[in-house]
Amino acid sequence: MVEWNEQAGRLREAVLDLLWEQWGAFGAAGLSLAKKVPFVADPEALILATMRFGAGEARLTDEVLDWLSRNGGLISLQRLKNLQTSSRVGTREGLVGLGSFMEQQGFRNGKALSIWAGKVSSESGQPWVSETSELREMSVVPDLRREECFLLRMRSVFGVSARPEVLTWLLTHEEGYAAEIARDTGWFSKSVQAILNDLELAGLVISHPEGKRKVFALRRRNGILDPTLGLGDLHWLSQGPFYLGVLYAIQTADRLAKMPEASESAKAIAIRGEMTSLNAAFRLSGMKDPFAGGGFLKGTELVECFERGLRDLVKVLEGRDFG
Repeated sequence: MVEWNEQAGRLREAVLDLLWEQWGAFGAAGLSLAKKVPFVADPEALILATMRFGAGEARLTDEVLDWLSRNGGLISLQRLKNLQTSSRVGTREGLVGLGSFMEQQGFRNGKALSIWAGKVSSESGQPWVSETSELREMSVVPDLRREECFLLRMRSVFGVSARPEVLTWLLTHEEGYAAEIARDTGWFSKSVQAILNDLELAGLVISHPEGKRKVFALRRRNGILDPTLGLGDLHWLSQGPFYLGVLYAIQTADRLAKMPEASESAKAIAIRGEMTSLNAAFRLSGMKDPFAGGGFLKGTELVECFERGLRDLVKVLEGRDFG
């Protein structure tokens, strides 16, 4: 008999370990770096995932707030809102608390974030920022030479805007459409298209028509922009959809844990209600879908597919194998 509580717990623990690793790479105080993060860490997606999966981890929350108090200027609150709109990984309480915290620390648009979150996000019952939190002021400025910090490095060069994400996406892909880049980076299509046009005018990217659309690619070895900018062997993972997929998986496992006496058919019905969303989230993330094929199964086969997918997802997180 499957222990769904145990399965969900293992997944929570695995994703929390990944969050700790990324904040440690960013320079949050006291966080270990036991494993290398094999993708370009996304600061806004990381914040949303931390308030969702780390709401009960007081130490992690305190260190993240400490880091934000020093490095909040590297964060785009507009992009945070964009990712929340598309992924819904964050929580209303978390976003309202974060906005108030950023306002207290003197960062612009903090109050606007709180107001926005209160209007558009549903209640979750999970506060994130505690009113009693005290900053230790021990976080450091990120070491921008670290591969995990590549996006922060690009922001330090080009500013906190859509341009760093667009360039990073181009550096980690062979080519792509403007709409595809906008979806993966969390920026508006018009902004991304304007940036691509500017980069093409400057000779940094090239394009060619494909049907009714244009495909853009970085112009390699053009003497203007180094083809890697020290990127190393990291790759792009669309982390908003990824964390949303993890959230769907945990919520489904939790739901199954509350129906231990249910038949396999009843469990399959509970799983089927989330399977389309699960498949879509992991497909959009760019990684191999651990639940692939589940949408075509029924009954016991679907339950077994979901259990197998949970185990595979934990293995991906523990092994840092997102290829």
